[in-house]
Amino acid sequence: MQRYVRRPTALVLAFPLFLFFITGCESIPFTEPVPASPTAAKSATPPVGDVSFQRFEAGAALLDVGVQVFDEGAGSASSNSYPTVRKAESLLLPVLLAQYLRESGAYGVVRVVPADGIYLPLQVAASIVRADGLELELDVEVRDAGNRTLLKKRYRDVTTPADFPVAKGDEPFADLYRAISNDLGTLVQDLDSSERQTLDRLALARFAAAISPAAFGRLVQVTQPRGGDSTVNQAFMLAGFPAAGGPMLGRMQRLRRQDALFIDSADEQYRLLLDEVQESYNLWREYNFELQRYGDAYREEASSRKSNARRGSYASMQQSYASFRKVKIQEEDLADLVDGFAGESLETVLRVDDGVFRLQGSVEQRYAQWKEILARINALETGIPKDS
Repeated sequence: MQRYVRRPTALVLAFPLFLFFITGCESIPFTEPVPASPTAAKSATPPVGDVSFQRFEAGAALLDVGVQVFDEGAGSASSNSYPTVRKAESLLLPVLLAQYLRESGAYGVVRVVPADGIYLPLQVAASIVRADGLELELDVEVRDAGNRTLLKKRYRDVTTPADFPVAKGDEPFADLYRAISNDLGTLVQDLDSSERQTLDRLALARFAAAISPAAFGRLVQVTQPRGGDSTVNQAFMLAGFPAAGGPMLGRMQRLRRQDALFIDSADEQYRLLLDEVQESYNLWREYNFELQRYGDAYREEASSRKSNARRGSYASMQQSYASFRKVKIQEEDLADLVDGFAGESLETVLRVDDGVFRLQGSVEQRYAQWKEILARINALETGIPKDS
Protein backbone atom coordinates (compact mmCIF):
# COMPACT_ATOMS: atom_id res chain seq x y z
CA MET A 1 0.00 0.00 0.00
CA GLN A 2 1.54 3.25 -1.14
CA ARG A 3 1.69 6.07 1.34
CA TYR A 4 0.80 9.61 0.35
CA VAL A 5 1.33 12.81 2.31
CA ARG A 6 -0.37 15.90 0.99
CA ARG A 7 1.76 19.01 1.14
CA PRO A 8 0.31 22.40 2.12
CA THR A 9 -0.37 24.71 -0.79
CA ALA A 10 1.30 28.08 -1.23
CA LEU A 11 -1.87 29.79 -0.02
CA VAL A 12 -1.83 27.73 3.16
CA LEU A 13 1.83 28.45 3.79
CA ALA A 14 1.19 32.17 3.32
CA PHE A 15 -1.52 32.26 5.96
CA PRO A 16 0.81 33.00 8.95
CA LEU A 17 2.15 36.03 7.05
CA PHE A 18 -1.42 37.19 6.49
CA LEU A 19 -2.04 36.85 10.24
CA PHE A 20 1.04 39.02 10.90
CA PHE A 21 -0.26 41.91 8.82
CA ILE A 22 -3.79 41.94 10.18
CA THR A 23 -2.70 41.58 13.83
CA GLY A 24 -0.18 44.35 13.41
CA CYS A 25 -2.95 46.79 12.58
CA GLU A 26 -4.63 48.03 15.78
CA SER A 27 -7.58 49.53 13.91
CA ILE A 28 -8.80 46.15 12.66
CA PRO A 29 -10.64 44.09 15.31
CA PHE A 30 -9.42 40.51 15.23
CA THR A 31 -10.28 37.43 17.19
CA GLU A 32 -7.74 34.65 16.93
CA PRO A 33 -9.22 31.37 15.71
CA VAL A 34 -8.96 28.83 18.47
CA PRO A 35 -9.90 25.13 18.31
CA ALA A 36 -13.17 24.16 19.92
CA SER A 37 -12.64 23.30 23.54
CA PRO A 38 -12.39 19.54 24.08
CA THR A 39 -12.90 20.11 27.79
CA ALA A 40 -16.18 21.98 27.42
CA ALA A 41 -18.06 18.88 28.51
CA LYS A 42 -16.09 17.31 31.33
CA SER A 43 -16.28 13.56 31.62
CA ALA A 44 -17.68 12.14 34.83
CA THR A 45 -15.39 9.12 34.49
CA PRO A 46 -12.21 9.46 36.56
CA PRO A 47 -8.90 8.64 34.84
CA VAL A 48 -7.47 5.20 35.48
CA GLY A 49 -4.28 6.76 36.85
CA ASP A 50 -0.97 4.91 37.02
CA VAL A 51 -1.70 1.22 36.46
CA SER A 52 0.76 -1.60 37.02
CA PHE A 53 0.42 -4.28 34.37
CA GLN A 54 -0.61 -7.64 35.80
CA ARG A 55 0.68 -10.82 34.19
CA PHE A 56 -1.09 -14.07 34.91
CA GLU A 57 0.29 -17.57 35.17
CA ALA A 58 -0.59 -19.66 32.14
CA GLY A 59 -2.88 -22.48 33.16
CA ALA A 60 -4.85 -25.23 31.47
CA ALA A 61 -7.79 -24.63 29.11
CA LEU A 62 -6.88 -21.08 28.14
CA LEU A 63 -9.75 -19.36 26.35
CA ASP A 64 -9.37 -17.69 22.96
CA VAL A 65 -10.41 -14.03 22.66
CA GLY A 66 -11.77 -11.98 19.79
CA VAL A 67 -11.31 -8.20 20.00
CA GLN A 68 -13.85 -6.69 17.64
CA VAL A 69 -13.18 -3.63 15.52
CA PHE A 70 -14.32 -0.75 17.74
CA ASP A 71 -17.54 1.17 17.21
CA GLU A 72 -16.72 4.72 16.13
CA GLY A 73 -19.18 6.14 18.64
CA ALA A 74 -21.79 8.87 18.34
CA GLY A 75 -19.16 11.62 18.62
CA SER A 76 -17.53 10.68 15.33
CA ALA A 77 -19.97 12.89 13.43
CA SER A 78 -19.76 15.90 15.74
CA SER A 79 -18.05 19.16 14.83
CA ASN A 80 -15.44 18.74 17.57
CA SER A 81 -14.14 15.39 16.33
CA TYR A 82 -12.07 14.15 13.41
CA PRO A 83 -14.21 11.59 11.54
CA THR A 84 -11.34 10.48 9.32
CA VAL A 85 -9.07 9.78 12.28
CA ARG A 86 -11.93 8.24 14.26
CA LYS A 87 -12.38 5.69 11.46
CA ALA A 88 -8.68 4.88 11.66
CA GLU A 89 -8.85 4.58 15.45
CA SER A 90 -11.71 2.07 15.23
CA LEU A 91 -9.21 -0.20 13.44
CA LEU A 92 -6.02 0.69 15.34
CA LEU A 93 -7.14 0.78 18.99
CA PRO A 94 -8.34 -2.85 19.09
CA VAL A 95 -4.89 -3.91 17.83
CA LEU A 96 -3.28 -2.04 20.73
CA LEU A 97 -5.69 -3.60 23.26
CA ALA A 98 -5.07 -7.08 21.82
CA GLN A 99 -1.33 -6.62 22.35
CA TYR A 100 -1.81 -6.05 26.07
CA LEU A 101 -4.21 -8.99 26.39
CA ARG A 102 -1.62 -11.27 24.75
CA GLU A 103 1.14 -10.07 27.03
CA SER A 104 -0.97 -10.73 30.15
CA GLY A 105 -0.73 -14.51 29.61
CA ALA A 106 -4.34 -15.03 30.73
CA TYR A 107 -5.71 -16.24 27.39
CA GLY A 108 -5.15 -18.60 24.50
CA VAL A 109 -5.09 -16.97 21.07
CA VAL A 110 -6.05 -13.27 20.98
CA ARG A 111 -7.09 -11.91 17.58
CA VAL A 112 -8.62 -8.73 16.21
CA VAL A 113 -11.79 -9.72 14.35
CA PRO A 114 -13.85 -7.72 11.84
CA ALA A 115 -17.33 -8.47 13.19
CA ASP A 116 -19.33 -10.01 16.03
CA GLY A 117 -20.34 -12.99 13.87
CA ILE A 118 -17.10 -14.78 14.72
CA TYR A 119 -17.83 -17.14 17.58
CA LEU A 120 -15.10 -17.37 20.20
CA PRO A 121 -15.22 -18.15 23.94
CA LEU A 122 -14.67 -14.47 24.79
CA GLN A 123 -15.56 -11.42 22.70
CA VAL A 124 -14.38 -7.88 23.53
CA ALA A 125 -16.37 -4.98 22.09
CA ALA A 126 -15.77 -1.26 22.64
CA SER A 127 -17.26 2.05 21.58
CA ILE A 128 -15.09 5.15 21.33
CA VAL A 129 -16.44 7.95 23.53
CA ARG A 130 -13.47 10.26 23.02
CA ALA A 131 -10.12 9.78 21.35
CA ASP A 132 -7.51 12.45 20.68
CA GLY A 133 -4.06 13.36 21.87
CA LEU A 134 -5.39 14.60 25.20
CA GLU A 135 -7.80 11.88 26.33
CA LEU A 136 -8.96 8.38 25.46
CA GLU A 137 -12.33 7.19 26.74
CA LEU A 138 -13.87 3.83 25.84
CA ASP A 139 -17.05 1.97 26.70
CA VAL A 140 -15.93 -1.65 26.96
CA GLU A 141 -18.14 -4.75 27.08
CA VAL A 142 -16.94 -8.35 27.26
CA ARG A 143 -19.33 -11.24 26.59
CA ASP A 144 -18.72 -14.97 26.68
CA ALA A 145 -19.91 -17.57 24.17
CA GLY A 146 -23.22 -17.86 26.02
CA ASN A 147 -23.79 -14.10 25.50
CA ARG A 148 -23.33 -13.45 29.20
CA THR A 149 -21.81 -10.07 30.06
CA LEU A 150 -18.60 -10.51 32.06
CA LEU A 151 -17.45 -6.91 32.03
CA LYS A 152 -19.15 -3.62 31.18
CA LYS A 153 -17.29 -0.49 32.13
CA ARG A 154 -16.14 2.92 30.88
CA TYR A 155 -12.39 3.56 30.94
CA ARG A 156 -10.69 6.95 30.62
CA ASP A 157 -7.06 8.03 30.50
CA VAL A 158 -5.38 11.42 30.05
CA THR A 159 -1.95 12.36 28.76
CA THR A 160 0.67 14.83 29.95
CA PRO A 161 3.48 16.64 28.09
CA ALA A 162 5.83 13.86 29.28
CA ASP A 163 3.97 11.39 27.01
CA PHE A 164 5.14 13.23 23.86
CA PRO A 165 6.89 12.75 21.56
CA VAL A 166 5.96 9.08 21.55
CA ALA A 167 9.05 6.88 21.64
CA LYS A 168 9.12 3.74 19.52
CA GLY A 169 7.28 0.96 21.34
CA ASP A 170 5.57 3.33 23.78
CA GLU A 171 1.86 4.10 24.05
CA PRO A 172 0.53 7.35 25.62
CA PHE A 173 -2.60 5.59 26.88
CA ALA A 174 -0.91 2.43 28.09
CA ASP A 175 -2.52 2.74 31.54
CA LEU A 176 -6.00 2.44 30.03
CA TYR A 177 -5.12 -0.79 28.19
CA ARG A 178 -3.43 -2.17 31.29
CA ALA A 179 -6.56 -1.44 33.34
CA ILE A 180 -8.82 -3.28 30.88
CA SER A 181 -6.42 -6.22 30.69
CA ASN A 182 -6.11 -6.45 34.48
CA ASP A 183 -9.89 -6.34 35.05
CA LEU A 184 -10.69 -8.94 32.41
CA GLY A 185 -7.78 -11.17 33.38
CA THR A 186 -8.94 -11.25 36.99
CA LEU A 187 -12.47 -12.25 35.92
CA VAL A 188 -11.22 -14.98 33.60
CA GLN A 189 -8.93 -16.39 36.27
CA ASP A 190 -11.99 -16.98 38.45
CA LEU A 191 -13.52 -19.34 35.88
CA ASP A 192 -12.99 -22.98 36.84
CA SER A 193 -11.95 -25.68 34.38
CA SER A 194 -15.53 -26.84 33.86
CA GLU A 195 -16.73 -23.35 32.92
CA ARG A 196 -13.80 -22.89 30.54
CA GLN A 197 -14.50 -26.20 28.81
CA THR A 198 -18.19 -25.32 28.45
CA LEU A 199 -17.40 -21.93 26.91
CA ASP A 200 -14.89 -23.47 24.52
CA ARG A 201 -17.38 -26.13 23.41
CA LEU A 202 -20.24 -23.63 23.17
CA ALA A 203 -18.19 -21.33 20.95
CA LEU A 204 -17.39 -24.25 18.64
CA ALA A 205 -21.02 -25.41 18.58
CA ARG A 206 -22.36 -21.92 17.82
CA PHE A 207 -19.84 -21.50 15.01
CA ALA A 208 -20.72 -24.88 13.49
CA ALA A 209 -24.46 -24.20 13.82
CA ALA A 210 -24.03 -20.87 12.00
CA ILE A 211 -22.24 -22.64 9.14
CA SER A 212 -24.70 -25.55 8.91
CA PRO A 213 -27.88 -25.24 11.00
CA ALA A 214 -29.19 -28.56 9.67
CA ALA A 215 -26.11 -30.49 10.72
CA PHE A 216 -25.20 -28.77 14.01
CA GLY A 217 -28.11 -26.53 15.06
CA ARG A 218 -29.44 -29.07 17.57
CA LEU A 219 -26.29 -28.66 19.67
CA VAL A 220 -27.24 -25.13 20.75
CA GLN A 221 -30.25 -24.09 22.82
CA VAL A 222 -31.35 -20.45 22.43
CA THR A 223 -33.33 -18.66 25.15
CA GLN A 224 -35.19 -15.52 24.14
CA PRO A 225 -35.31 -12.59 26.59
CA ARG A 226 -38.58 -11.98 28.38
CA GLY A 227 -40.91 -9.29 27.11
CA GLY A 228 -39.42 -8.91 23.65
CA ASP A 229 -37.85 -10.48 20.62
CA SER A 230 -34.52 -8.71 20.74
CA THR A 231 -31.52 -10.86 19.83
CA VAL A 232 -29.14 -8.69 21.85
CA ASN A 233 -29.93 -10.41 25.15
CA GLN A 234 -30.41 -13.95 23.84
CA ALA A 235 -28.79 -16.62 25.98
CA PHE A 236 -27.05 -19.65 24.45
CA MET A 237 -26.49 -23.02 26.11
CA LEU A 238 -25.13 -26.37 25.05
CA ALA A 239 -27.94 -28.82 24.30
CA GLY A 240 -25.45 -31.55 23.51
CA PHE A 241 -21.93 -32.15 22.28
CA PRO A 242 -20.45 -34.86 20.02
CA ALA A 243 -18.38 -37.64 21.51
CA ALA A 244 -14.61 -37.24 21.47
CA GLY A 245 -13.05 -38.88 18.46
CA GLY A 246 -16.35 -39.12 16.58
CA PRO A 247 -16.86 -37.99 12.96
CA MET A 248 -19.23 -35.17 13.87
CA LEU A 249 -16.74 -33.53 16.23
CA GLY A 250 -14.02 -34.07 13.66
CA ARG A 251 -16.03 -32.16 11.03
CA MET A 252 -16.69 -29.32 13.47
CA GLN A 253 -13.02 -29.01 14.39
CA ARG A 254 -11.98 -29.12 10.74
CA LEU A 255 -14.40 -26.28 9.90
CA ARG A 256 -12.98 -24.31 12.84
CA ARG A 257 -9.41 -24.79 11.63
CA GLN A 258 -10.42 -23.64 8.16
CA ASP A 259 -12.19 -20.61 9.65
CA ALA A 260 -9.04 -19.79 11.61
CA LEU A 261 -7.18 -19.39 8.31
CA PHE A 262 -9.22 -16.30 7.54
CA ILE A 263 -9.30 -14.94 11.11
CA ASP A 264 -5.50 -15.20 11.37
CA SER A 265 -5.13 -13.51 7.98
CA ALA A 266 -7.43 -10.64 9.00
CA ASP A 267 -5.65 -10.23 12.34
CA GLU A 268 -2.31 -9.99 10.54
CA GLN A 269 -3.71 -7.32 8.23
CA TYR A 270 -4.86 -5.21 11.19
CA ARG A 271 -1.39 -5.53 12.77
CA LEU A 272 0.32 -4.53 9.52
CA LEU A 273 -1.99 -1.52 9.25
CA LEU A 274 -0.95 -0.39 12.74
CA ASP A 275 2.73 -0.82 11.84
CA GLU A 276 2.26 1.31 8.75
CA VAL A 277 0.24 4.15 10.24
CA GLN A 278 1.54 4.27 13.81
CA GLU A 279 4.11 6.98 13.13
CA SER A 280 1.51 9.22 11.47
CA TYR A 281 -1.02 8.46 14.19
CA ASN A 282 1.42 9.28 17.00
CA LEU A 283 2.33 12.56 15.31
CA TRP A 284 -1.34 13.41 14.90
CA ARG A 285 -1.94 12.77 18.62
CA GLU A 286 1.08 14.87 19.58
CA TYR A 287 0.11 17.84 17.41
CA ASN A 288 -3.54 17.63 18.46
CA PHE A 289 -2.43 17.52 22.10
CA GLU A 290 -0.43 20.74 21.57
CA LEU A 291 -3.30 22.42 19.75
CA GLN A 292 -5.86 21.62 22.43
CA ARG A 293 -3.58 22.69 25.27
CA TYR A 294 -2.92 25.97 23.50
CA GLY A 295 -6.66 26.48 22.99
CA ASP A 296 -7.40 25.87 26.66
CA ALA A 297 -4.63 28.23 27.76
CA TYR A 298 -5.83 30.87 25.33
CA ARG A 299 -9.44 30.70 26.55
CA GLU A 300 -8.31 30.96 30.16
CA GLU A 301 -6.20 34.02 29.40
CA ALA A 302 -8.80 35.64 27.13
CA SER A 303 -11.53 35.30 29.75
CA SER A 304 -9.63 37.71 31.99
CA ARG A 305 -9.33 40.40 29.31
CA LYS A 306 -11.75 43.03 28.10
CA SER A 307 -13.76 41.98 25.10
CA ASN A 308 -12.28 44.75 22.89
CA ALA A 309 -8.66 44.09 23.85
CA ARG A 310 -6.14 43.04 21.23
CA ARG A 311 -5.99 39.28 21.55
CA GLY A 312 -2.90 37.19 21.01
CA SER A 313 0.49 37.85 19.51
CA TYR A 314 1.86 36.82 16.17
CA ALA A 315 4.12 34.26 17.84
CA SER A 316 1.27 32.58 19.73
CA MET A 317 -0.99 32.51 16.67
CA GLN A 318 1.81 31.16 14.53
CA GLN A 319 2.33 28.36 17.07
CA SER A 320 -1.39 27.57 17.05
CA TYR A 321 -1.60 27.57 13.26
CA ALA A 322 1.55 25.44 12.92
CA SER A 323 0.02 22.79 15.17
CA PHE A 324 -3.26 22.96 13.27
CA ARG A 325 -1.48 22.57 9.93
CA LYS A 326 0.44 19.52 11.21
CA VAL A 327 -2.79 17.97 12.49
CA LYS A 328 -4.39 18.34 9.06
CA ILE A 329 -1.37 16.89 7.25
CA GLN A 330 -1.31 13.82 9.49
CA GLU A 331 -5.09 13.48 9.28
CA GLU A 332 -4.90 13.37 5.47
CA ASP A 333 -2.02 10.91 5.64
CA LEU A 334 -4.08 8.60 7.87
CA ALA A 335 -7.05 8.97 5.53
CA ASP A 336 -5.02 7.75 2.55
CA LEU A 337 -3.66 4.75 4.43
CA VAL A 338 -6.97 3.68 5.96
CA ASP A 339 -8.84 4.14 2.67
CA GLY A 340 -6.32 1.81 1.07
CA PHE A 341 -6.83 -0.76 3.82
CA ALA A 342 -10.62 -0.62 3.63
CA GLY A 343 -10.73 -0.56 -0.16
CA GLU A 344 -13.02 -3.04 -1.86
CA SER A 345 -10.31 -4.08 -4.32
CA LEU A 346 -8.28 -5.91 -1.64
CA GLU A 347 -7.86 -9.65 -1.96
CA THR A 348 -7.23 -12.54 0.44
CA VAL A 349 -5.92 -15.83 -0.91
CA LEU A 350 -6.55 -18.92 1.24
CA ARG A 351 -5.43 -22.48 0.53
CA VAL A 352 -7.50 -25.36 1.88
CA ASP A 353 -6.30 -28.88 1.04
CA ASP A 354 -5.91 -28.81 -2.74
CA GLY A 355 -8.13 -25.78 -3.28
CA VAL A 356 -7.19 -22.11 -3.60
CA PHE A 357 -9.84 -19.50 -2.80
CA ARG A 358 -9.62 -15.80 -3.66
CA LEU A 359 -11.75 -13.44 -1.60
CA GLN A 360 -12.30 -9.79 -2.54
CA GLY A 361 -13.88 -6.72 -0.98
CA SER A 362 -13.75 -5.24 2.51
CA VAL A 363 -12.70 -7.40 5.45
CA GLU A 364 -16.35 -7.95 6.39
CA GLN A 365 -17.29 -8.86 2.81
CA ARG A 366 -14.40 -11.29 2.53
CA TYR A 367 -15.35 -13.03 5.75
CA ALA A 368 -18.97 -13.40 4.57
CA GLN A 369 -17.65 -15.00 1.36
CA TRP A 370 -15.45 -17.35 3.39
CA LYS A 371 -18.34 -18.53 5.58
CA GLU A 372 -20.34 -19.26 2.43
CA ILE A 373 -17.43 -21.34 1.09
CA LEU A 374 -17.17 -23.28 4.37
CA ALA A 375 -20.90 -23.99 4.25
CA ARG A 376 -20.55 -25.39 0.73
CA ILE A 377 -17.55 -27.52 1.74
CA ASN A 378 -19.49 -28.96 4.67
CA ALA A 379 -22.53 -29.65 2.47
CA LEU A 380 -20.38 -31.59 0.02
CA GLU A 381 -18.76 -33.63 2.81
CA THR A 382 -21.96 -34.46 4.71
CA GLY A 383 -24.51 -34.56 1.90
CA ILE A 384 -26.71 -32.15 3.93
CA PRO A 385 -27.74 -29.09 1.88
CA LYS A 386 -26.30 -25.95 3.45
CA ASP A 387 -29.66 -24.12 3.43
CA SER A 388 -31.75 -26.95 4.82
